Amino acid sequence: MRPDNDGEYKTKDIGECSALVTSGQKIINIQRDGKLCWFVFEHTNKCEEISREYFFGNLQGNLRQYNEAMNVLKNRIFSYVR
Repeated sequence: MRPDNDGEYKTKDIGECSALVTSGQKIINIQRDGKLCWFVFEHTNKCEEISREYFFGNLQGNLRQYNEAMNVLKNRIFSYVR
């Protein structure tokens, strides 16, 4: 979870990423760095707010959507062919 200078918000935490997606934020890119996978969002204050709520256990939402987002993200990570 880090804001970038170029207006992007990146995270390698799949749980955080699922929370962002479930909360309506759009992934604009997935960057690979060796075995690491960075999920890139357009940097907004909303991303930071959602992230903060997620990590402090205060984020509420639809758990089915969260689980579905998690499964889609895992498929994206593990379907990558080198």
